[in-house]
Amino acid sequence: MRQLETDSPQSEANPAKLLWPGTEVYQHRFEKSGVALIAVRRALSANADLVPEIKEFFSLYEWVSRVDAEVFTRVWSDPVAFFWVRRAVHFIAACRGEPMGTVEKAYCAQLGIENAKDALRIHLGDFKRFVLALALLAGKDVVFDEAFEVPLPLSIPGTKFVLVGDKCATIRGVCEGAIETVGPRRLLHVDAPFDPRAGVRVESCPVLTVGDAQIYLNPATFNLRGIGFPVEWTELPLEFQSRHAQAATEALGAIRRFQPATFIHFASALHTIGLKPRDDELFNVSASELPGAFVCSVPPSDPYVLAGSFIHEFYHNTLFCIEEAGQFFETTKDDQIEGENHYSPWVETLRPLHGVLHAVYVFLPVFHFWSAVARDGTIDDGRLAYTRESIARIPVQLRIGINQLRRHAKFSAFGIAIFEEMVREVDAIEAEARALGANLQTPIIGMDASGNYRPFIGEGETRPKTVGEMLLEHLGRCDLNGECAEDKANLMRAVS
Repeated sequence: MRQLETDSPQSEANPAKLLWPGTEVYQHRFEKSGVALIAVRRALSANADLVPEIKEFFSLYEWVSRVDAEVFTRVWSDPVAFFWVRRAVHFIAACRGEPMGTVEKAYCAQLGIENAKDALRIHLGDFKRFVLALALLAGKDVVFDEAFEVPLPLSIPGTKFVLVGDKCATIRGVCEGAIETVGPRRLLHVDAPFDPRAGVRVESCPVLTVGDAQIYLNPATFNLRGIGFPVEWTELPLEFQSRHAQAATEALGAIRRFQPATFIHFASALHTIGLKPRDDELFNVSASELPGAFVCSVPPSDPYVLAGSFIHEFYHNTLFCIEEAGQFFETTKDDQIEGENHYSPWVETLRPLHGVLHAVYVFLPVFHFWSAVARDGTIDDGRLAYTRESIARIPVQLRIGINQLRRHAKFSAFGIAIFEEMVREVDAIEAEARALGANLQTPIIGMDASGNYRPFIGEGETRPKTVGEMLLEHLGRCDLNGECAEDKANLMRAVS
């Protein structure tokens, strides 16, 4: 597997540049996936009899190599391209005897297979989704040797088009600008009028354009084998995305107004958002295997709250990109990447140290967003109350997260540079929060079903719960291993 992956040297920039890189970090990850596709082709050439599907993959690869470079870049910039090529790399490695990773195991479990060759055979067939997209964009016909059996919904990479309708479709190729399905034969035109009775059909997802950013609201992007979280919500009609498109547009506008540096990164690297209804099973999520994409639950109806969620999820993407330059943690008996062993002030369950590090990182820019909103001075009282709570709460959570990492994490040299810069940021954030008058007596503010801000009053209580009380309750309920006794004592003194 090692020889198929491309490694980049750790940056020699100062720690602040390591923590908040320029937009080139996203371009590097795209270029890496392009190099990996070439590496996959070479690796399969050396093992051409590994599975029968390699022959058709070679044919399609050659077809792709003749497509205009600009069209290829558009398609291969889609988050699914990175996901596909990573799986290909890892399945080839597994065929050579290396152990499969978590995503590959989940991929196989979903298909009910255990053999790496069977997984590779099926996965090579999925390369046809990119050929399909390239044929549509380039205006070229293509016929697959073996029909493409695909579960729906299917996002067509690099486009706004989504194949929806039945549970699955059998695709023969592209003919005269239309997707040709069989069983029975039909030509699905991308510009055909909407007809919900048509069975398998092509629909267009909403595309948000704010400044230089163009972002797809496309849940089908996440309908991938082994992705690691529930995907049933991706089958919702695209009307759900359209219903919340205005709120998402306003959220992007708020980021552009209050955090323009972050918005530049959005315009450079954010490709797809999947909006989903709120539920207890899945809230918001970013996956390292889908750079430039994340899932976000709606409502909130307030675009500022949604903007905070967008910033949070996007910077998970950024930290995943930074991590391409080197591992943050040393290898230890305590699985720092996936072992859910440690208290986190943001969730109800124990988390791996890698997750705590991610939480600290993403809440740094979230704090700065709310700080900018507060300093603007133009928001109404309800939004101001919510803003003040965020400014009071986030620095304390950040400090607990930093303390947890300092207590338990075994960092690499690269990780130490990243971590120490985070510590400096948290010190500055605490000072800014004090300057803005934040304190632990600030009431907790929530939103009701109508989108109105309300102080949170617990059952049987008569006054709003404060930030300090909420944090103490969380520690008492969720610090299962008693790791944060010192943090708890400090909080109790401050609250009293």
